Amino acid sequence: MMGKLAAIVLLPFAAYGLSFDAATVRLSAPSSTGSRMVDDPTRFEFYYSSVRSLLALAYHVNAPNVRGPDWISAEAIDVIARKPLNTSEEGERRMLQALLADRFKLVVHRDSYDLTAYDLVVAKSGPRLKSEDRRVRGARPQISPMKGPARSLNGTLSMEGLAATLQIPLESPVTDATGLPGTFDILLQWSPEDAIAAELPGAVFPSLANALEQQLGLRLETRKIKIDALVVDSGQKIPSEN
Repeated sequence: MMGKLAAIVLLPFAAYGLSFDAATVRLSAPSSTGSRMVDDPTRFEFYYSSVRSLLALAYHVNAPNVRGPDWISAEAIDVIARKPLNTSEEGERRMLQALLADRFKLVVHRDSYDLTAYDLVVAKSGPRLKSEDRRVRGARPQISPMKGPARSLNGTLSMEGLAATLQIPLESPVTDATGLPGTFDILLQWSPEDAIAAELPGAVFPSLANALEQQLGLRLETRKIKIDALVVDSGQKIPSEN
């Protein structure tokens, strides 16, 4: 069934004749270092990439959401292609899809899954935030370990910046919905929930969610979001001849 789904996805690209004027796909030279991309009106070039990154670009999904065998990330690939003038962004993506399917004999299908996300909002008690002291250069925000299992976030941040930073410990998307403009001097201290549950020494601060409300007057509201993914069912790690 998955193979049939992939065929349904890929057939229209060939039918509409969407393809690069010329294209070379090859393994990157061992001496190559660092990715480099060139995208102008007549050229598409991506050096020292991976099949995963190329698929993410071609199918407009985030690279971590491209799932498949290990080789889609392990092999470094160069793509050097010439495209017709005035090719649209969507047309270029379809050309890249067709090229990857042809050279790597890829069978893929789209998928999706639900993920818990958070909105950062003001708590009912109101914000407890200190506006940035512009007489003092704001500290660069960073999450730092404290004694034992505790963690600290200290620095100058906008609410949008705070939401982005919270994505690291929460391992989920966080969106600023506070409506609070400007930047603030933030000091947030918390203990991981598993450390609190295990009653580990040093887990003296509340959980992250409780710390946000008690220390900053902010709250996390949960919601479910649908994440688009791409699954590689089969393929070959060495591109076919150009």
